[in-house]
Amino acid sequence: MSKFAKLLATGLLAGGILAGCSSEETGTTDEPKEEPKAAEQKAKNASEPKKDEAGNTILEEPGQAAESDHFNAELLKIAKVNETVDVAPLKITVNDIKLIKLTDVDPTFAEEVAWSMDGDAAVLEKGFSYLQITYSAENTEEQNIEWYDLMNIITDKGEQIDGQLKDFYVDDADMDSEFIGKVKKDFTDTFVVKDEDINKVKLVFGNTMNADTYDDITGEQTVEYTFE
Repeated sequence: MSKFAKLLATGLLAGGILAGCSSEETGTTDEPKEEPKAAEQKAKNASEPKKDEAGNTILEEPGQAAESDHFNAELLKIAKVNETVDVAPLKITVNDIKLIKLTDVDPTFAEEVAWSMDGDAAVLEKGFSYLQITYSAENTEEQNIEWYDLMNIITDKGEQIDGQLKDFYVDDADMDSEFIGKVKKDFTDTFVVKDEDINKVKLVFGNTMNADTYDDITGEQTVEYTFE
């Protein structure tokens, strides 16, 4: 399935999912509650999440949570990377990697995600966790470059994810693999994981090619990051 085709099915994702959720945050009520579980206590101790200009909640600290019409979200882990990977002539800057858990998933939303990454909607509807990886790629030369961004994601639980086929959110950067001269593109990639109890993630960035001749320039680059 092409990424263009997947874009048609991700209308529900375009809102708050880039930040982890939408504009309505979870909150407390005046009703009496049972003793909080460990995860609930962690969320209670987390600071109040911020919002962007569009009103979307930005989950930046483990335990922060928010609600939307389509799901509830909680940030489980984050790796604040801010490191550069050289895939000459591209400079790839990995901003952060988030592990987000969704519960109370709307069936229509589950179907949209399942269609986008060839998954099982019935499984996703029960709740799922996913990796959100944000990074940018900048061409440092005038020549036109072909690049297919993230090729594989490997967790320390032995799961290997196809970065081209399993990315269930498609942004503008995904729509064109060519860098026409000195341009910069911002990426947000999202991948459902089977096991959320992960501590490390390997990212395999694809090789760069001359966009006119398709001759290889720089081979694939693999980096590994640890969650805080």
